[in-house]
Amino acid sequence: MGALRVIWVGKTERGFHQQAVTFYRKRIAPLQTLECIEVRSAAHSGRGAGRAVEKESDAILKRIAPRDSVILLDEKGRQRSSRELAALFEELSRGGGSLTLVLGGAYGVDERVRARAGVKLSLSRLTFPHQLARVILLEQIYRSLTLREGHGYHHD
Repeated sequence: MGALRVIWVGKTERGFHQQAVTFYRKRIAPLQTLECIEVRSAAHSGRGAGRAVEKESDAILKRIAPRDSVILLDEKGRQRSSRELAALFEELSRGGGSLTLVLGGAYGVDERVRARAGVKLSLSRLTFPHQLARVILLEQIYRSLTLREGHGYHHD
């Protein structure tokens, strides 16, 4: 697999979430180079959410190269099993660019980011806080990599 990148909006909170993100990044490191990019969260008061989404989307798009394969984490995306996700990662990483996963801010991303993403992926039909979604995403990346390597982490 080529370069693997995750772009998410806002800083990871200290405490449990930060510990869990660090834990999975350390587990991923021997298997795959992973770059986590934190895009600054735009200020909003609920009424100005559209402008915040636009600013955050601008920052996300600046960090995606033309050859990158992009997966957008989206509640309306397709759900996949862990094995299907591992196969998707392998398939998309053959394109020559980075495989980039995008997790938008509290109000999501705009249509430009949606259009740029070749795949929309839902982690679950449940709603998770963004901080927890980061942990779940990194765990699934780790799980996918261990499936690729034939490690015994995943059990069917």
